[in-house]
Amino acid sequence: MGWSQLSLGRKAGYAFAALSLVLVFIAFTTPYWLASDPRVYSAQLLQLGLWETCFRSFADPRDLNMEKYYVGCRWIFAYEYNTLRDFIEIPFFVAVQVFFTIGFTLLLLACVLLLAMHICLPSARTLQLLKIVIALLVASAVCNTIAVITFGARGDGRDWMPDPDHNFLSWSFALGVIGAFCTYVAAVLFAVDSRRMARKLDEQEHQQQAFGMNPTHTMGAPPQTRA
Repeated sequence: MGWSQLSLGRKAGYAFAALSLVLVFIAFTTPYWLASDPRVYSAQLLQLGLWETCFRSFADPRDLNMEKYYVGCRWIFAYEYNTLRDFIEIPFFVAVQVFFTIGFTLLLLACVLLLAMHICLPSARTLQLLKIVIALLVASAVCNTIAVITFGARGDGRDWMPDPDHNFLSWSFALGVIGAFCTYVAAVLFAVDSRRMARKLDEQEHQQQAFGMNPTHTMGAPPQTRA
């Protein structure tokens, strides 16, 4: 089906799905979920993402001798963070990572199915596949919502990263919130379009049934019998 043949609701659904994928991908990969006030030069934390942390000069609070300081940005699962990983990967943050990863994966799968539906799948299967896409989008939005609510409630708490008074939720987190909202919007738009398609198919089916029940008058007159 060509782009010009799509309904306005379907086009808007494609646009919001693409936008949500871009926003969630950026939020997933960038280390700016939590950041420290740049005006505070004594802050130990620079910024933190789902998979990367950046410290200015941070010592493990459990290291009473402060023998090792962490400076710069590293992947959370880097070898240098072996002794610090239990401090970073506390249960609520692991839950955020898991839910946002699931949400991103489901959103990516939904967008792949949308692309396949637009390019190569027959139109007869469009409605069935659209329902699957809607389910994936809703599940993705719910998972991402759980992740951002959890991080928003606990991310800048006083029991985790250093200098909590100078830490704030940053733009990667904001993109995650906006991406989850756009995913909900895409799901609603596709749901409305699927209902429109279902009504259209029902009308076509009723018309075909009504046409099949009407007697045909195209055949010739019946033959006459001789007396």
